[in-house]
Amino acid sequence: MQSRLLAREIGDLSCRDLSQITASQLLRSFEPAPQHRFNGEAKLPQNDQQTALDEDRPHRLRAHGAGVSSLALEKFDGRILVSGGADGSIKLWDLESCPGPYEIHTFRPVSSISRSTGGPRSSGHSHGITHLAFYPFDPDAFLSSSYDKTLKLWATAKTALSAQFDLNATVYSHASSPIASHLLISCATQHSNVRLVDLKSGSAVQALVAHGGPVLSTAWSPRHEHILVSGHADGKARIWDIRRAGGVLAQLDQEDSLGVVHRFKHATASGSDWGSMPHFRASAQAHDEAVNGLQWTDDGRYIVSAGLDRRIRVWDTDTGANTLASFGSIVQNQHAKTASFLVTPSGLSTGHQLLVWPNDQEILLLDLHDGTVVGRLRSPGSTHSTDVRGSQMGRNRITNIAWRSAGAGIGQAGPVMGGGNSIGAIYSSHLDGQIRAWMPQLPGPEDADEDDEVGVDEEVKRRKRKAIENAYRSLMGKEITFT
Repeated sequence: MQSRLLAREIGDLSCRDLSQITASQLLRSFEPAPQHRFNGEAKLPQNDQQTALDEDRPHRLRAHGAGVSSLALEKFDGRILVSGGADGSIKLWDLESCPGPYEIHTFRPVSSISRSTGGPRSSGHSHGITHLAFYPFDPDAFLSSSYDKTLKLWATAKTALSAQFDLNATVYSHASSPIASHLLISCATQHSNVRLVDLKSGSAVQALVAHGGPVLSTAWSPRHEHILVSGHADGKARIWDIRRAGGVLAQLDQEDSLGVVHRFKHATASGSDWGSMPHFRASAQAHDEAVNGLQWTDDGRYIVSAGLDRRIRVWDTDTGANTLASFGSIVQNQHAKTASFLVTPSGLSTGHQLLVWPNDQEILLLDLHDGTVVGRLRSPGSTHSTDVRGSQMGRNRITNIAWRSAGAGIGQAGPVMGGGNSIGAIYSSHLDGQIRAWMPQLPGPEDADEDDEVGVDEEVKRRKRKAIENAYRSLMGKEITFT
């Protein structure tokens, strides 16, 4: 590291290159951060000895007693983390209350929304939370969806309900455009149509009609405000222009590795109109089973899809081609719910972008384009339980992940890890009720990399080599010569 800083000072290394090299190393050095604990249970009296005992045993702390099903982090200051429980409760956490990133600290919710009990003053959800997300342009507003078939808009500061939408169908997830001037929210529900909710008018204004079973995921283009991709239970990923009434514009085809007649165009790259695209195969499928995860890269060049066939595919949006990126059989994806994963920003680090994938009880860092495993983060104290049929069930299975970058520019649990070129923390929610933190391991001033070994005293090296040679000869016995 010292050698790179010297190269930067004398002008041999640009600021951008130094930033990318450092970010690459930090991305590969993430590890559990058990010093950050989230305790959402009722606070006991300060003099209670059990409180002190629990504080020393982080595995006993629970953010939500019934399990944590979703997370969202506001992207402006990266200060407020919102968590949703399997019981329908919502809690807000102030991440800035921690005195230092590597100091032991127990977070407690600064406010909460209780589960609805059906009373006239109860505004919370009556069933488990399925998805949480902050509004892209305002950190004082976030959205929540639930198995109670509603989508709700909340004021962050007051944790007060601003609007409620009854969709008459289980809402698996929702998404809003990161660039659009419109206030449309796309909802993936148990019905085959993609539901669009207008926050401005307060109504479900449109349905994108499809016939492929439940919609499990949706994602908006980061470059074209009217373009939307949706993943369906029939294995198809459909691309829509919400301004058109003529149905889907295209379908991603796993058998097409060249692009539809080499003429599939994407407005973000070529400036051409989506309407000029050729016809596509009606039977084209992105996956052999349901598509439950979709993300765009931040530059709009690729779409990443995940399916219950345990495959992750990367699609070139310039041609519509399946890039044939292979992630092997290591991927675990077997739950019929929206999959939560992250993609690192383009240009953040050297080489390819990374896919951050929650793989049941571990987090995988995967190269986005060749599928190789860059790192594996395993939950500490992984445990399993056995149900009445004898099958294994992960008690601390990861349900959602959120990203927080360091310094200015904060990412959220959305399509990409946005913000500046700095590495902060990953937060994961688990079925056992815990929220866990993951942080990069920072080298201390006494640590040296291989480049710094150039200045080691040659005399010390010579003595070490001589000691090794003497030890080797003593083990081999008396030297024998032939004359």
